[in-house]
Amino acid sequence: MKKIPLGLIAVSVIMLFTAVATDIFWLAKLAGRPFQETMPVSSKVYDAFFLPDMLMSLFLYIGSIGLLKLRRWGWMFSLVAMGMWLFDSLLVLGITRLSRLSILGPSLLFAFFSIVYLLIKKDLFD
Repeated sequence: MKKIPLGLIAVSVIMLFTAVATDIFWLAKLAGRPFQETMPVSSKVYDAFFLPDMLMSLFLYIGSIGLLKLRRWGWMFSLVAMGMWLFDSLLVLGITRLSRLSILGPSLLFAFFSIVYLLIKKDLFD
């Protein structure tokens, strides 16, 4: 049994909580109790993110479990999910024209850090 590095545990837990938060956001919207919109765009733009967000959420779940099991498929799903997260954050940053940098900055930093960290730890996965 291999020892799981603390960094992988941290990445996995943050990925899991992000997936849960994404699901809660969309379930609330589908239930007719949406959260307050934070971007100055129409609701159709929000709605366009439903399927990509659900796919990212699924990849985050699969990736976090796979990382904790030290499986190659978990590593790959995690990299794809982090790439989607990075793209999503950069897109929102572009739409808001840096007005939400205080919210998106940590998210961008984590996504970038996670991609680099997972690439460095590639040898742990069989």
